[in-house]
Amino acid sequence: SKDEILWRAYQANWIYWLIGVFTAFLTSFYMFRLLFLTFFGSYRGDADKPDHGHDAHGHGHGGIHESPKVMLVPLVILAVFSFVGGWIGTPGSMGGSNHFDKFLEPIFHTTSPGPANGHTTAGEIALPEQRTEGPEPQTSHKTELIFTGISVVAGLLGLALAGLLYWQRPELPQKIADGLGGLYHTVVNKYYIDELYAALFVKPLVDGSSKILWRGIDQQLIDGAIDNSADGAREISDAVRRMQSGSIRSYAGWIALGASFVIAYMIWMGTR
Repeated sequence: SKDEILWRAYQANWIYWLIGVFTAFLTSFYMFRLLFLTFFGSYRGDADKPDHGHDAHGHGHGGIHESPKVMLVPLVILAVFSFVGGWIGTPGSMGGSNHFDKFLEPIFHTTSPGPANGHTTAGEIALPEQRTEGPEPQTSHKTELIFTGISVVAGLLGLALAGLLYWQRPELPQKIADGLGGLYHTVVNKYYIDELYAALFVKPLVDGSSKILWRGIDQQLIDGAIDNSADGAREISDAVRRMQSGSIRSYAGWIALGASFVIAYMIWMGTR
C-alpha cells in the first residue's frame, strides 16, 4: 500500500512523492527504533520486583509477562494480514492484479474527462469534476518498479539507521542530543507549543475565572450582597429585640420616655 501511495503521489507531483519517501524513511526508523529498544540491548526495567503473575483482570504485578488473549489474538490477526494482505492488491507491474484499485474504481472514476478548455463539444460548460479528473498517466512497468525499489531502499535506510543508533551504538543518540544542545531540547519539548498555548490561553482564562468571576463577582458581589443583607437584618433585629426585654420597669421607662416626647411635641405645636 505504501508503494501504491507513493507511486500515485509521484504521478500527481514529484514534491508529494519526495515528502512521502522521506516519511516512509522516518516510519521505518521509529518503528525499528521501537523494536530495538524493546527486544534488544540490556534490560532497563526494575529487576527488584519479581513477577507475581496475573490477577483476575489479566494485569501483571511487577515483572515482564505476556499480554492476555483478549489483547494478543487481535494483534496476531493484524500481524498476519499486515504480512500477506498486501498481495491482494499487487500491481500489474509485479505480475498481479490490483483488486483494490478495481474495487474502488467506480467511486473515483464516476465522470468522464472533459475537454482541456472546460467546454463540451456542444459548447456547454463542463462540470468541475469533469475538468479535473481524467485517466491515470501511463508509464512503463519498469519505471514503476524503480520507484518501488526507491521506497524499499528508504525503508531499509530507516532500519539501518535505527539499528546503528539503538542496537550497535546505543551511546550515539545521547552524544548527538548533547551536540545539538538547544535544538534537541526544543524538539523534545515539541517546540514549546504546549507552554506557549498555556501562557497565552490557559493561564489567562484560569486567572480570569478565579480572580474576576469567582472571587470578584461570585464571592464579593453576589455572596457579599447576600451576606451583608443578612448581617444588616441580624443587627436591626438584635437592636429591636432589646426593646422587648420582659422587664416591667423597662417598659415603664419606655412609656415615660414616649409620653415626654408627646408632651414636648404638643407644647411646641401650641407655641407656634
